[in-house]
Amino acid sequence: MTALSTTLCFLSLALNLPAAKVVCVEKEDDIVITSNERHVLTYHKTAKVPDGVEAKYARSGFIHPITTPSGKVLTDGYPQPKHSHQNGVFLIWRKASFEGKELNFWEPSEATVRHEKTLELINQEDFAGFRVERTHVDGDRIILTEIWTVRVHADTGHIDLDSEQYCATKSPLTLARYHYGGMAIRGSRQWFPSAHTSAGKGARNDEFAAPVRMLTNEGLTQENGNHSRPLWVTMTGLIDGAPASITLIPHPGNARHPQHARLHPKMPYFCLLPSVEKPFTIAPDKPLVSRFRMVVQDGEPDPAMLNALQQSYALTL
Repeated sequence: MTALSTTLCFLSLALNLPAAKVVCVEKEDDIVITSNERHVLTYHKTAKVPDGVEAKYARSGFIHPITTPSGKVLTDGYPQPKHSHQNGVFLIWRKASFEGKELNFWEPSEATVRHEKTLELINQEDFAGFRVERTHVDGDRIILTEIWTVRVHADTGHIDLDSEQYCATKSPLTLARYHYGGMAIRGSRQWFPSAHTSAGKGARNDEFAAPVRMLTNEGLTQENGNHSRPLWVTMTGLIDGAPASITLIPHPGNARHPQHARLHPKMPYFCLLPSVEKPFTIAPDKPLVSRFRMVVQDGEPDPAMLNALQQSYALTL
């Protein structure tokens, strides 16, 4: 069977499935999407840290939790004891420069990312979702204005996230050559057992090995796939005793596709970014448009199915 016929076969099976009823509802602090009344994802509008996390880590404008059809939580928010700046699904630049100043939006500092406003709620028969405005800021100054469009498909359950980043001034933002940052997913807390110990921030890095497996379309893992350029990355492991996975598929229209992947060797997170080998500039006259599809599953990931999904997603405009 050819790759194209595999794609068509998968799509025909998906079309024969009864479509779920997907609904997007806005609340005071967040936006929630459900499918047949079960939780799919939550987007955070306000910055609130849980008990035990320092206030400096407070952030808004991210997605967490994402749950499987059976209710397993695939992401983590404000993980402890390390990396409390990572939250579910987030798109944040780690090392950048603006008007001669170096900026780190990723970790706690004057530079950060925040939710600004909700632009639209989307509730249609085929999908539900929302459009929001986020900003990359340095103190009170807005550096980037960003539009997120998030949709959950009724027939497949796939989550699409489209990002449009615009310079908020006449000055560009340059992403420095760096090994991580960008579009990231922080995996389940059950994939990070050291979070439940008293290891603390002074622990050796090798104490934070995670019972999680990462896999790319090339068959690479976190052991040999760091800074490879995959067409998809999946993160999988046991949650409540049963396997589950979350897969990120970047669209081929993204800048410098396929982008380099940072697959952390010890902890359950990975990211994609265009500036691993050389700097990348977001110019005032050219917004940075990035598109991603997330596949959320109970059970082990199926590489053949993910390859078919990647090929079908690549055909979307």
